[in-house]
Amino acid sequence: MIRILMGSYGSGKTEISINLALKLKSSGKDVSLVDLDVVTPYFRLRDLKKELKEIGIRVVTVEDNLRYSDLPIIPKNTDWLSSEEAVIDTGGESGAKAVGALRHLMNGKETHTYFVVNAFRPFCERPEDIIENLEKISTLSRMKIDFLINNSNLGDMTTSEAVLEGERIVSEVSRKTGIKVLFTVVPEELIDLPETEYPLFIIRRFMKRKLGIGGMRT
Repeated sequence: MIRILMGSYGSGKTEISINLALKLKSSGKDVSLVDLDVVTPYFRLRDLKKELKEIGIRVVTVEDNLRYSDLPIIPKNTDWLSSEEAVIDTGGESGAKAVGALRHLMNGKETHTYFVVNAFRPFCERPEDIIENLEKISTLSRMKIDFLINNSNLGDMTTSEAVLEGERIVSEVSRKTGIKVLFTVVPEELIDLPETEYPLFIIRRFMKRKLGIGGMRT
């Protein structure tokens, strides 16, 4: 199965990609995590490559001598195509274009695409804006979006109320597009878990812990 996470910048794709790969790995699967964050984002999977490799997850990135390049570089390694599970982390519109460039390699393979939404990011506050972004990403990647993921959060200031407000907005996107909401993401440190309409996906924040800073996560 190839699982492709797409969405606007700052929606939280990288954190979810890592946690999804860990969940699949814990079930005994052979897992590859593919970095298609091909421009200069705030955090990239390649920055955690060594740590994830020690856990047993194959991380596919660009060559080390190009790891801080601002160019839209696509990893040459295609060994991930033979993995039981491959999770692809993309970055905004440029990442969607990279997915489109690799689409021919995925022909004949079972593929699911996920559009990650943080309704508290700029230009994502209204269902109409989210749908516009979704359609643009879908066009650039040349792939249909199969599922929505509600990752609405305010970083360290996330509350149950914020999660539920985001879920309300994402539900409206689902109603208007006919795309199913797969789950709602909450950080493990949120003690008062909300009663959500959709299944909860509790994540560990790797990027914040690794880099020692807060703020935007891709």
